[in-house]
Amino acid sequence: MTIERRIEIQNKTNTSQPIRLYAGAAHIDQGGFKIEDGAAKNELTTWTSLSPSYLDLSPGQLAEAVVTIKVPQDAPETEQYAVIWAEVRGPAPVSGGATEVSRVGIRVYLATGPGNGAPTAFRIDSITASSDSDGNPEVTAQVTNTGGRALDITGALTLANGPGGISAGPFPITRGTSIAPGTSADTAVVLDPLLPAGPWEATLNVTSGLITVTATAELTFPPAGQNQTVQPDQPLNPLWFALGGGLLLLLVAALILWWNKRPTHDGAKKRAPSQ
Repeated sequence: MTIERRIEIQNKTNTSQPIRLYAGAAHIDQGGFKIEDGAAKNELTTWTSLSPSYLDLSPGQLAEAVVTIKVPQDAPETEQYAVIWAEVRGPAPVSGGATEVSRVGIRVYLATGPGNGAPTAFRIDSITASSDSDGNPEVTAQVTNTGGRALDITGALTLANGPGGISAGPFPITRGTSIAPGTSADTAVVLDPLLPAGPWEATLNVTSGLITVTATAELTFPPAGQNQTVQPDQPLNPLWFALGGGLLLLLVAALILWWNKRPTHDGAKKRAPSQ
């Protein structure tokens, strides 16, 4: 399969700029989207080309380029990562030394293999309330990617029924986290140092793309330098309610059918069981 995407590049400097366009390797590790050096290669970058691959733009000028990804038939069933780079290099130093390089990029996430692969899915394993050595409160959630697509985590924490019945938030997730399929990582919410210790009823909404998972827990922020980890309550998947309701209906139908077909004795009349 061949995939084509158009990108736009603009020179926002006050001088003309020669710009190189290319694909560089990337991977997801320890909760982050990790960029490898420059034009480092992986399978995805070898399938990727840009046209044109060089531009010479005057100040303020815009230009388009086409990114083409030619996926081979024997591509492995996995998700791969890369970055489409636009790079400007400074003049080479006369007497040796470092060359200044400036780059901006667009992430590429590409799932390959037969079928559409496993959909996005994840869960919140634990929620930890902690205080650093200065007493600043923080909430950390461990998230596990149970699906087949990488996660880019956003979300927010809301606190309710605190001391005196007060509420606080929502507080946004402040540590951006990328999580590869089959792995776990922590995502954090940093809170106001003046926030009371609690107890609080915490509601954490974690989102990746169009999927949001909600977990609730009762939290109390511990003394400085300590933490408290709790197992959150998460709503049951609506699919279980649908399956449970369907099984109950089947059971009732089977019971009524058995009752109506059972043999009668002594001329007793058949009747459905009372409900």
